[in-house]
Amino acid sequence: MKRFILLLLVLSVPVGVAGAATLNGDFEGNPIVQVTSEGQNLKVDELPAMIYKDHTVVPLSMLRQLGVLVTWNPATYSVNVTMPQSTSANPLNPAKQELENLTNVYQWLKDTDTALLTFSQQLQQYANLTNGNEFTSQLNMDFEELMKQYNESTQMALNLIQTVSNSDDLKSIIKNESDAYNNLQQTKSLLVFKLIGNSMPDFEKQFGISLLNATRTAQKNLNNTNAILHELQRKHNELLQVKSSKTST
Repeated sequence: MKRFILLLLVLSVPVGVAGAATLNGDFEGNPIVQVTSEGQNLKVDELPAMIYKDHTVVPLSMLRQLGVLVTWNPATYSVNVTMPQSTSANPLNPAKQELENLTNVYQWLKDTDTALLTFSQQLQQYANLTNGNEFTSQLNMDFEELMKQYNESTQMALNLIQTVSNSDDLKSIIKNESDAYNNLQQTKSLLVFKLIGNSMPDFEKQFGISLLNATRTAQKNLNNTNAILHELQRKHNELLQVKSSKTST
């Protein structure tokens, strides 16, 4: 999927930046700006912060280092930005906030796992049609919708990885979901190849094995995602009990 460099216009710069490029260098003729947080320099990813037309422009990818969640929606060409909660301005403590962020992402991943399983059932239905070649366009459209949902949930999960204390489980779920998605994509391509009239020896066998592998992978990942969601709920309840006991004392 094509990557986009997302920029955020954050402040105006006073006149007199002509010599600024001598401090941090320049990027395509624009003076580079060093961005810091609490005395620490933020790392530059693909694009540095810079002065552009007398304004400072900072990549949103750089702000992710501060806990900002950035989600790109390719369907609407829009970006959703979620600022991290401040413990001083919000009663939620960091542990509870992390649990809520993880729960939201895992719920989204669970919905995608469910969509993958639903699509695997649709593939079998398409394969059973006697005039399936008439529905190849619809099949491709169905897969495009699935692809959008998969990309959105994966991007949100990848954004969160950079902010949580332990991301091993999340990385595993993302990988397994990617495997399930790729398996379904291959199975769909195999079916379309057959539906448009191409001859394929042992199609039923190849398609059946491919579909079974895709379905099993998606189902297993859904089970694992559910198990993690249940564990997050248990931890959330424990935090509520601790808060309740402190309040009562």
